[in-house]
Amino acid sequence: MNGLSKSKRYENFLVIIMFFVVGLVFLDRLSLGFVFPIMGPDLNLSNTQLGLTVGITSLFFGISTLIFASLSDFLGKKKVMLVIFVFVFSIATLLTGLVGSFIALIMTRIIMGLAEGPVMPLVQSIVMEESSEKRRGFNMGVIQSASSLIGGAMAPVLTVSLAVAFGWRSAFYIIAIPGIIVGIILWKYLREPKVVEEHDEKHQRVKPTKADYFNVFKTRNVWLCTIIGTCNMVFILTLTAFLPTLLANSTNYKDAQIGMLLGSMGLMMFVGQMGAPALSDRIGRLPILKIFSFIAIFLPIMIALYYQNFVVLIISMIILSIGNGYQPLVMNIVPAESVSRRFTATAISFVILTGEIIGGFAGPMMAGVLADKYSLTAPLWVTAIAAFIAFICTFGIKETAPIKVEQSKDIDLTM
Repeated sequence: MNGLSKSKRYENFLVIIMFFVVGLVFLDRLSLGFVFPIMGPDLNLSNTQLGLTVGITSLFFGISTLIFASLSDFLGKKKVMLVIFVFVFSIATLLTGLVGSFIALIMTRIIMGLAEGPVMPLVQSIVMEESSEKRRGFNMGVIQSASSLIGGAMAPVLTVSLAVAFGWRSAFYIIAIPGIIVGIILWKYLREPKVVEEHDEKHQRVKPTKADYFNVFKTRNVWLCTIIGTCNMVFILTLTAFLPTLLANSTNYKDAQIGMLLGSMGLMMFVGQMGAPALSDRIGRLPILKIFSFIAIFLPIMIALYYQNFVVLIISMIILSIGNGYQPLVMNIVPAESVSRRFTATAISFVILTGEIIGGFAGPMMAGVLADKYSLTAPLWVTAIAAFIAFICTFGIKETAPIKVEQSKDIDLTM
């Protein structure tokens, strides 16, 4: 009983600390878009340069995620690698406050992208190994939801308030501090997970093979999640990069109103990312994927049509932002459950790699060019198209929820 209690306490500790790790990744990464209306004029940066900066960050984020996550699967050194990357991306955030030119900004964001890329697959693969089967989707969803609560809801309010009160440079210095603190906690209390294959508990540590590694990239769910994840990266990164500038430059809203709008969107994305995976533990991954990805389509459409009507806009954000709750399923849970447990980090990182390079790099860049050529609403239509493609692709996913897989096996045995 005492061992079980310790196991549950450690599982709860993991969920809490990894929640903050993921939250800080997105706080540091998305803060540029929120501070840009203040920072941009000071450095004479255009919307195209903002899109390029976001895109370059995503490019290196994607490249490093597969390289280092796959390396962690082979070496089995997830703790050390995670701690190092947390320290490095925190330092990169601090360096962003020192930049004096566009080139310097690009360089600091390249460092950030390289360091942040492997964090999500490392975090989620560690949590998956330490989670009880009934809480797997819930735990992984809670951790992913930090991207919306801290990166989406808190970041715009926190970073803009800091930038207004102390200057945009000081804002970056301040938000770098929590990452260093979390890195110290991880170094002291995180333990290296032991990979045990399901239905093969005799092997405490399974040695991976090259054949098993390449099988990851042949898995149908992994490929479909890669397409959906790419569309989701276009959706979330383009939206968060350009929406603050649209609201600041194309409306008469006060800073408090803009903060309320952005905060509401982030908060409801958090609610969706908490709730959707938990529901999927009970009723299956597929129904949740379809329902929530369908809802997400209408968020950028309503913003594009009613961005000057505050009441309609905030109601739309509160209702429709919940649609992004399917993100943890497609980016982490489904790909991890679709492959051998020894390669969960590789599966997750492959989805993130493609999503970042194509969706995160090309999406914001194209949106920035369209924004300069046409209007600041153009990026919203890019996100709407991406969301629609993601919804269509969910119909090809095979169910992976343990409760549904077991039910399917029981049916097969009785036939």
